[in-house]
Amino acid sequence: MKRNFLAIALMAAGLMMTACGNQQKNDDAAAEGDSAKSEATAAQDDEEFEAPKRGIESIRKEWAGKSLKVEAKDAVGIKALALAFCKAYPQCETNKDMRDFLSSPNADKEEYSEEKDYQKTGEFDYQIYNQPSNGYIRCMLYTETNRFTYACYWNRKNGHKLFAAVMDECWEQVNMDQCLVVFYDFDPATGIMKPEPVLTKMIEERVKGGDYLCYYVSLPEEDKDIEVVAVESVEEEASAEEMWVLKWNGQTFNWAD
Repeated sequence: MKRNFLAIALMAAGLMMTACGNQQKNDDAAAEGDSAKSEATAAQDDEEFEAPKRGIESIRKEWAGKSLKVEAKDAVGIKALALAFCKAYPQCETNKDMRDFLSSPNADKEEYSEEKDYQKTGEFDYQIYNQPSNGYIRCMLYTETNRFTYACYWNRKNGHKLFAAVMDECWEQVNMDQCLVVFYDFDPATGIMKPEPVLTKMIEERVKGGDYLCYYVSLPEEDKDIEVVAVESVEEEASAEEMWVLKWNGQTFNWAD
């Protein structure tokens, strides 16, 4: 059994502060005045700093009320499902990069590829791990913090497919809002992906019910179950985590505990 565990990076945040005063001061009072002015300027810079807005914020607001159409000539697999999702929500950069990869000839040429690097279409270079035979694909940005999209699907007993995508957009500040997992039911008779927010709600209610800083959702590459890890702190010496497992029953998921 092979699982993908998400690396929990150590996040270092802070702003560079500059010192004022290039000239030698002869008067102590003047020097103290310059020092106080410098500290006030730095404090003002701290207050004005705003982290970039996460693209998944807008996805979170609308995905549960919007069905998607899958365009595919052949049997529908992970490439067609992930492409339909990423085309609908490119505001997350890893979704956009995955969309560009799946829209290119590379998606067919590298049918059983391992990890492949690609030049950036957005701000950063990215890596694609494409395993269509396992119904699994991921896109990761080359950044110091977690920036990725994972996607996979399960075959349901009723002939439908359950599609899932996990997005993580971590900037300097780590928090619950950086992660979003979404689920869709795909009906091959209609070609429609219908949102299933009840599964997202199951996960969010559990992780947000405790005193946790953030959480990570690990989709299976070869197995069937989903792992959810909640983290209390990103400091190595203070970090504590709790893990739960969502068990696949052939149609949907239930908590193992």
